[in-house]
Amino acid sequence: MATKILLPIDHTDERSWKSALPVAIEQAKFYRAELHVVSVIPEIILLPNLPANYGAGAKDHVRNTVQKVLDHNGATDLQIHIEEGSVYREVLKLAHKEGFDMIVMASSKGDFPNYEIGPNLARVVRNAHCTVMVIRD
Repeated sequence: MATKILLPIDHTDERSWKSALPVAIEQAKFYRAELHVVSVIPEIILLPNLPANYGAGAKDHVRNTVQKVLDHNGATDLQIHIEEGSVYREVLKLAHKEGFDMIVMASSKGDFPNYEIGPNLARVVRNAHCTVMVIRD
């Protein structure tokens, strides 16, 4: 049984949510669980030739883009988390810290040995403290 479900999505890749979002919504309704969405922005490396505020507004941009995706797919009133760093690490940290008991995540093609599910999903599946539901293409 799930009470809190986490759906990681990449706002730049519809494969991360096209199949997984409907399943996550269905699971949340079935279990009467809270559904949250997380999108992770890769860490911006500070280089000497970049201005001090380089990347300012990135979180707002990603949040707005994710909200549009959710609105377009009838997923209203979901809490959106925007994290910065490594995808799998941030998903795992958030899931553990906030007490999620299910992660619904779309598969993506990767290189061997993770060629069927992608490296981030493989790490989430191996290291998550909770159930991980993999949605394959």
